[in-house]
Amino acid sequence: MCHRTTICLICCLGSLSAQIDSSLAQTPFRVQTDVVQVPVSVTDRSGRNIDGLVARDFAVLDDGFPLEVALDAFGRGSAPISMVIAIQTSGISTPTLGKIRRIGGMIQPLVIGLRGEAAVLTFDGEIAWRQDFTSDDISIRQAVNNLKPGTAVKQARMLDAIAAVADRMKERKGRRVLLLISENRDRGSETTFQQALESVMREGIEVFGAHYSPYSMTWIADSKDLPHVSSSQITANDPSAGPDSAPAGLDLLAIFAELPRLGQINMVQALTEATGGSDYPFVKERGVEAAIEKLGVEVHSQYILSFPRHQNATGLHQIDVSVPNRRDFLIRWRRGYSVNQISETH
Repeated sequence: MCHRTTICLICCLGSLSAQIDSSLAQTPFRVQTDVVQVPVSVTDRSGRNIDGLVARDFAVLDDGFPLEVALDAFGRGSAPISMVIAIQTSGISTPTLGKIRRIGGMIQPLVIGLRGEAAVLTFDGEIAWRQDFTSDDISIRQAVNNLKPGTAVKQARMLDAIAAVADRMKERKGRRVLLLISENRDRGSETTFQQALESVMREGIEVFGAHYSPYSMTWIADSKDLPHVSSSQITANDPSAGPDSAPAGLDLLAIFAELPRLGQINMVQALTEATGGSDYPFVKERGVEAAIEKLGVEVHSQYILSFPRHQNATGLHQIDVSVPNRRDFLIRWRRGYSVNQISETH
């Protein structure tokens, strides 16, 4: 082939490539696959993370039917994380806010990494987005550092906040994580617990908690951080001041069965158990910082299992995960999924 012919061929190919690129740019390309992703934490009895497992080590059941699963290549923490930090700012939470302000600089290096993004939401009598999703460490720090107590002394619309987070997460790619820093129960939401749970299931959000009792926090707070309310106002009708009653290993179906008795459920624990996350309750001086450290370790050590859902699946499905050859392992996983929760590739 002569030099001139080669040049002409290259020009023609370049023109054709440009036409194809232009056509693709004008025609949206969308491939949708019905894939369920299940974050799984595996530890030994001492709480140490177990590394080195492969897909065949896991047994997964979808409503009792065994599945063949894949261990996603982006597992082990490399997928971009979209994280919302939802913080209770009721007046009675004032002692705790002084501690929470310290964690702003921990979010990017320990949890979301350079490729992830975080948003900050506060809730008391109102739901407010203090920072939309950003990868900018300074913006995240400032949003947390500038936390102020709300005018509502005791109202804390946690369930309404969860619904708002689920709605904002709909278009987010990668892993979706919600961190609740709050009491363990709701104060005044219109959203029901069942609706909040279904919303995080539907959007594939993994919930982590760092819950506290406002009453307990008054004993370790600096005097300048104390709210201008009496101790009787703090403890009156405060379910967080009493022992938590949610049973260990709470099953998804058991959660729904308990709905008529919400007053006896630790909501944060129920949400974390249902979605495969963990709850890190804190009381001590550095408790909330320790919670963020544990969260960072867990998020980046989880296995991400995936499987295609059944074509005719409807409603809520229950997932069971085990490592049959190692019954001594402790496993936490997302207990269910909605058929509306699907992974999309563009």
